Amino acid sequence: MSKIEIVPLGRSAKSLPAQLVDLLLAEVMTGHLRPGDRLKEEALSQQHAVSRATVREALIALEKQGYVVRIPRSGARIADYSQEDVGYIFEIRAALLAVAAGRCARLNDDTIKTELLEMVEDLERIAADDASTPQAFAGGSVRAQLFLVNRSGNQRLPELYERLAGMGTWQLIRGRSMSFLTPEDRKQSAADWRQLATAISLGSQVKAERAARQLLEHSAVRVSANLARIGQGGSPSKRSG
Repeated sequence: MSKIEIVPLGRSAKSLPAQLVDLLLAEVMTGHLRPGDRLKEEALSQQHAVSRATVREALIALEKQGYVVRIPRSGARIADYSQEDVGYIFEIRAALLAVAAGRCARLNDDTIKTELLEMVEDLERIAADDASTPQAFAGGSVRAQLFLVNRSGNQRLPELYERLAGMGTWQLIRGRSMSFLTPEDRKQSAADWRQLATAISLGSQVKAERAARQLLEHSAVRVSANLARIGQGGSPSKRSG
């Protein structure tokens, strides 16, 4: 067996602050760091064997991405996010996906219909297996959304959709698959995807747009319910700035 070469952190492609950003984000996504948790520079410096300057640079990067907030006399904390903020993001995504779905229906392209139906069938298979993971279903759902956006013929849609995907609140939702935590969540979403695929197959722009909005509206409701259930629903007002 060949020996695995371990590249020292200082010689890796990513800088130390960037690597620390990745580590902290992983802890956020897995729930080890929760909204409101304090991030102490000294403790992080000792834990990861890096300088406080490195920690400070990483926290600044996370703040720019919306994952960290700095509170006067309190220091850096994991950003809280409100139910209202979640609703705003889903509202915008629903509007964009409706545009994509409507355009795909209007194109009446057999290739689009066939490929989308295959994706929906995969989602239905995942949803039918109660032992499947939320992440598996989320991955398939994201692929189907991006497929519609990219095949819509609107060259601006992919860029706009990608910008939303980079927002801190959305990353938290997506990274933890908050729309699909239970088997019932996944079954409902699969049913919504089937309705959307049927509308596109029929070439009905109006029905496709309505189904796309419903898909993400239902998803938003599930996210809000799941956040409330696990006690991470955020504060009434948005604190992440």
